[in-house]
Amino acid sequence: MDIKNINNHVTLNRSNESIKPSNKEESDVGAKNTLVNADKVTLTQAMTQMNNLEQVARNVSTDNSVRIAELKLAIQDGSYQVNAEKIADRLLQTEALFAKA
Repeated sequence: MDIKNINNHVTLNRSNESIKPSNKEESDVGAKNTLVNADKVTLTQAMTQMNNLEQVARNVSTDNSVRIAELKLAIQDGSYQVNAEKIADRLLQTEALFAKA
């Protein structure tokens, strides 16, 4: 297929529409209609729930320093045991949650 003159037929097939110039009165009417038809914002129940969850999340304690220290010590002394089955189950749960969304 020759693509050198691909746009030639596009411009030939377009209709010659005339653009009507607008005058000041028409633009004033349009401005008044814009003011009358102002946008509105409506908060849904989902948004309210999301705001509530954000509030709860802000109040959750995120100090895991004791648990982190325990894990580091267990890894250093060799007593930390990886439970592969538990990890696999949690991965499957996570994937299932993503599939619902």
